Amino acid sequence: MSDFAETLTEVKTDIMHASISLENESKERNQKEDAARMLKARRAIEQHLEQKRLNQDISNGWDD
Repeated sequence: MSDFAETLTEVKTDIMHASISLENESKERNQKEDAARMLKARRAIEQHLEQKRLNQDISNGWDD
């Protein structure tokens, strides 16, 4: 009976570790996706501001 209890404890521990590992992988993937979205948004904002500045310069009568 103690072999069964020991095996059961090992299986439960393995399942717990697998669950934690899966959760960590999911969090890491979400962080990477969030970082990629933020970088894309930052680039879009920078491009918009550059275009806005260029349009302002052109409307002021001179070009960079």
